[in-house]
Amino acid sequence: MKPLKSAEIETDAPPRRAGKKERTRQEIYRTAMRLFGEHGYDGVTIEDICGGAGIAKATFFLHFASKAALIHAFNDEITAAFSEKLATQDGTAEEQLYFLAAAFEEQWRNNAEVMRKMLSEFMDQPAAHLVTSQLNESVIDLVAAILRRGQARGEFRPSFTPEIGAAAIVATWSALTAWWSAHPEADTSAFNREFLDIALNGFKVKTVAKT
Repeated sequence: MKPLKSAEIETDAPPRRAGKKERTRQEIYRTAMRLFGEHGYDGVTIEDICGGAGIAKATFFLHFASKAALIHAFNDEITAAFSEKLATQDGTAEEQLYFLAAAFEEQWRNNAEVMRKMLSEFMDQPAAHLVTSQLNESVIDLVAAILRRGQARGEFRPSFTPEIGAAAIVATWSALTAWWSAHPEADTSAFNREFLDIALNGFKVKTVAKT
């Protein structure tokens, strides 16, 4: 199998110095993704990941509840890769939302086989719905920041709460991702474009006031 791709993007900002705990978490994640690329998701055990990362099994469970929980780190990595880039872009908030949706879709498709199995296993866990918001927490924060910038620039109306808008957008993205997991042939890029158009422009026909 081909190596899995990480969410890397060029940026002028210096890399942040991670603490020991975060470095260990990243090493576990990157080791797992490398092994998944070499042996497939089902062909890698938690013991394999621990051996590759040079850690004890107890250390793995300090950072991740299960092998499927590595999906948290996947989303966090993509979010971190694009957050500073988006903060310095001159594009509109709408353009940034389309860019972010496309970026996530590209990363998921680059690692499609593994991500489908990881997502399926994650959602099959007992009470998975209770941790779904945690899974998307970093993504919601990033989308909320984009919406907030859009409000500050006068692109969006100021009367909505960015966090609520972000939660609604990310919840729909998650639903589209789940649909793609079961229907890999689906054109989710078209779905994302249509959804963002609805989210930003609404369902109502715009009427011109008569003078």
